[in-house]
Amino acid sequence: MSPSSRLQGVLRAAFRRWVNAQSVQEVLAASSVGAWVALVALVLVMLAASQWAPGAEEFFALPLGTALLCFTPALVDFAFALLHREQQHIDSRGWLLALIGTTGLQFFVASLMALSALPGATVFGALFLFTAGFHGRLFRVTPRTPFLALGTALALVLAAALFARREHAALFAVIGPAALMAEFYLGTFAVQHDRTAAEAERLRAAVQAQLLEQQERDVGRMSQALTEIINHSQDIHEAQLAAGSAADLLAGLVARSQVLGRGEPAKLVRQLHENLTHIRDRVMEIHQKGRLHVGSDPEAVDLAPVLDSVRQSMALRFPEVDIQVQVDRGEPLRAWVRGGVTTLRRVVDNLVTNACEGDGLRAAASVRISARTEPLSGRLEMLIEDDGPGFPPERLAVPIQGLSSTKPQGTGLGLYTSECLIRASGGLLERQNAQAGGAVLRVLLPREVRT
Repeated sequence: MSPSSRLQGVLRAAFRRWVNAQSVQEVLAASSVGAWVALVALVLVMLAASQWAPGAEEFFALPLGTALLCFTPALVDFAFALLHREQQHIDSRGWLLALIGTTGLQFFVASLMALSALPGATVFGALFLFTAGFHGRLFRVTPRTPFLALGTALALVLAAALFARREHAALFAVIGPAALMAEFYLGTFAVQHDRTAAEAERLRAAVQAQLLEQQERDVGRMSQALTEIINHSQDIHEAQLAAGSAADLLAGLVARSQVLGRGEPAKLVRQLHENLTHIRDRVMEIHQKGRLHVGSDPEAVDLAPVLDSVRQSMALRFPEVDIQVQVDRGEPLRAWVRGGVTTLRRVVDNLVTNACEGDGLRAAASVRISARTEPLSGRLEMLIEDDGPGFPPERLAVPIQGLSSTKPQGTGLGLYTSECLIRASGGLLERQNAQAGGAVLRVLLPREVRT
């Protein structure tokens, strides 16, 4: 392969790498017809001010006709805007046209610096620095892809041929390298920013996929837990039927009895029927709620009213426990919860009940419920802290399990079901013991962000 062919291959590879690094939407927005109308208006106002503003003629000494003539190469970029007005893609020829048009625009600004008197030239020099830096970021100029930087150098060289004053040489000697450094610095920064943003997006997508997978598993766990509850309720239902039959038989025996008095047995039969009816109603409620909340969509729920409602009901149920709610009422605390208010109320009710009851042998004297927006993740954080016995260390070392409790009469379903519901909503439940004693439950839930 000849040196010229090798050089062409290197240039093509660098050009493809430069094109792939571009943000097409940013370039199209910056070179749109609307942006060009605004640019032309700005140029006309600037040239008019340099001619007719008080003291501007001595300060700038800018030949207006020559300045307007130097603007004509920039019209190539306007042609680029017209050709890509309705497009969302830029081909290789389009990128070449954008490079030529941008170089023409930079030549116009550099020519203003060359044609003006030295005081005005410094003002246009600052404008050229800004223009070069903006284009460097927009077109991702880096040392490995210096295509626009070559155009900037060409624009400076062509503009330098226009100045007739020797003092302009020093200005160009300072502004030129500074403009190229600004292009390279901001272009490299933009490329690094794009890479960081792309990596963050990939990480976010991976975390989102992991959360969705975890939610699917947790929904399965929740369904399994509710299935176990429904199975238990089926056993209760069968026992209720058997007890109902026995109650009917007992009522018949009492009615035919000639020895026993009928008042007291009849009262017991009525009480038995009432208890069985209550059991039947609770079984139906379990069935309905189990079917309602499995697979329901997340809803936005105000956290503060739910916490206040739970505190009021728990205060009646556990009057000996001091229950406090600490929430910033001025901050909107709206969580996305699968199952809405009913699910969130059940979760908080279960967790506060566990805090109030302790381990069944020793109860808590005070429970504090607080909520806020977590600063780092932006999720809703709810803390339930008590001064009870805390969690046994062996319980903290293993995941929460259903049908397992430290309380003598407990089933363990309250904490287990609450964790399943929290995870199914995209949240997290953490357990730990406070250093001063007592248990701490930390709930993280997705927060509704209002726009």
